[in-house]
Amino acid sequence: MSYGEAKELAQLRQLLRDRLAAHDARGMAPALERLRQVAGGDHELRAEYERWTFRFDLLRVAA
Repeated sequence: MSYGEAKELAQLRQLLRDRLAAHDARGMAPALERLRQVAGGDHELRAEYERWTFRFDLLRVAA
């Protein structure tokens, strides 16, 4: 993973953490999609994507 990709991944994670802490699932689809793209074939990143998706799905259901 390049420095640019690692930086983008860190920014995505921060955005996701901030939105989850604010209980705000609106507009998260592009960030989640980008995380899925970055994950590619990496099993750990793919599992992280699945966990984030699950968390935001729970927020949408609870709203």
